[in-house]
Amino acid sequence: MAILNWNNQLVLGIESVDKQHKHLIDLTNQLDEAVAIGADRDTIIKIVNGLIDYTVYHFQHEDQLMSAANFNPTMHAIHDAEHKEFVAKMMVVQLEVQADINAISVDLMDYMVNWLYHHILNTDKKMAISLISGIDAAQISIDKHEHSEIIQSNLYSALRESESRFKELAENISALIWITNANHVPIFCNHFWFATFNLPPDIPSREQWLNAIHPEDRDKVTQTYIRAAEERSKFKIQYRLLSTDGKITWIYETAAPRVRKNGSFAGLMGCGMDITSQKQAETVLARSNLQLEEEVKKRTRELIKTNQTLEFEKNQQLLLNTQLQEAQSHLLQSEKMASIGQLAAGVAHEINNPIGYINSNLTSLKNYIDNLLALIALYEKSEATSENIDQLAQVKAFKQKIDLEFLKTDVLDLLEESHEGATRVKKIIQDLKDFSHLDSNDDWQWTNLHAGLESTLNIVNNEIKYKAKIVKAYGDLPEVKCLPHQLNQVFMNLLINAAHAIENEGTITLRTGTENDCAWVEISDTGKGIAAEHQSKIFDPFFTTKPVGKGTGLGLSVSYTIIKKHQGEIQLTSQLGQGTTFRIILPIAGAILENA
Repeated sequence: MAILNWNNQLVLGIESVDKQHKHLIDLTNQLDEAVAIGADRDTIIKIVNGLIDYTVYHFQHEDQLMSAANFNPTMHAIHDAEHKEFVAKMMVVQLEVQADINAISVDLMDYMVNWLYHHILNTDKKMAISLISGIDAAQISIDKHEHSEIIQSNLYSALRESESRFKELAENISALIWITNANHVPIFCNHFWFATFNLPPDIPSREQWLNAIHPEDRDKVTQTYIRAAEERSKFKIQYRLLSTDGKITWIYETAAPRVRKNGSFAGLMGCGMDITSQKQAETVLARSNLQLEEEVKKRTRELIKTNQTLEFEKNQQLLLNTQLQEAQSHLLQSEKMASIGQLAAGVAHEINNPIGYINSNLTSLKNYIDNLLALIALYEKSEATSENIDQLAQVKAFKQKIDLEFLKTDVLDLLEESHEGATRVKKIIQDLKDFSHLDSNDDWQWTNLHAGLESTLNIVNNEIKYKAKIVKAYGDLPEVKCLPHQLNQVFMNLLINAAHAIENEGTITLRTGTENDCAWVEISDTGKGIAAEHQSKIFDPFFTTKPVGKGTGLGLSVSYTIIKKHQGEIQLTSQLGQGTTFRIILPIAGAILENA
């Protein structure tokens, strides 16, 4: 659309000036059209900048023409003032539009149209006549009546062209184009509007318009129109049309108020789209989505159920695997301990007989030595009465040679030490027999825990004696009903672990005591301790913090199982760099199931 039309009435006769005027009108029309179609901000700013630059160029060209022709100075000044006024106005617009695109208003466009027409047909026309005819511009008068007629003719022409283009567009677009007056009565509706509302092609009454709208939507539409009129606001609305045969058509409408220059409401103008197909698609899509959601929920429930079943089966499998591992570890440890027990019993049996011989022989030998020493004492008494000087000299020399006085005391010491060694061997053999318990069944017995600790200490003494000092802080313990050989196995595991935890030298402390109806045994070391992240896994089968090849990870697991079998507890307290304490708590009366 064009708000300015170029025709022969605007031609001044100077080709360069006419060409530039025509281009200025084209630029003004471009700006108006860009604002009308809602072009982006950068596009509008570019057109404004171009219009200003070309206007300055045009004014400079006219100024050069007037200067070259010695144009009337007074008229030259008036012409120059009009140029500066327009440039100043456009420079302000240029600044304003940078901040707000709405600075390009209807009033501004009216100003530009009015200025261009009046400037071309008044000031520039006098300049052209003066330059072409050589007449003083001050002597030239413009017929104001003719001037106004040309302006009106051009404005009317532009209006008719705009109106024609609008109708051509409105009648050929697949959209509902309409305009109402202040009473919301349609004053223009395009062909598509009539076809969609199923009304004859004539300006409809308000009743015809409302009756075509679905009864349930009439109030909503009416209230929306009224609110837009009161608030001078735009709106968007969806509503239904209901034909006489019951067909429903969905309309999506966008409208804006028409406001006169004095601010009064002139009506509404809007555009609507038939969105029935879209609504039907939305309905189908909603139904499909609902079905899909139901299918998803159903499938989700099935998957959850399947996952629960799989999770249960997985947990059962893990439980079975754990039980199998524990059984394997217990079997391995049991076989290991059985082998140790058989070996210990065999060694004890084989050593016991020769040690018995040695003990018996040492006792007999001591008696023989005592008798020999008594005989030597008698001989020494007879030396004083002997007259055989040579014999006495020989005896005295031999006594000095063999250091008889030393032999008489040392031989007794040797016999005492040998007897003590044989007694210690016999004690070790007895501890081996007590530890292996091959002579007893796997029965619950009332047992002295201190005796079990002592025998176990004797067995593992070789692991401990070079690294740790043993400190005993025994309390007053009653006998405890238990499986003694299994508890000895627990004591052995804990004592060996304590020795391994001490890298150089340290202390292993044994404490015992009672609390309520339970007895407790503590084995503490001053070793390197156990890291916090490992403490929760320390009793798991095959878990070990020892280097590869140094441990199987079964000792503590088996110990934990044995204590649980006794319905007791095994507690751990450890801190890195300070040491570890294991406390074993056992019911004095034994496990409840055993007593039942």
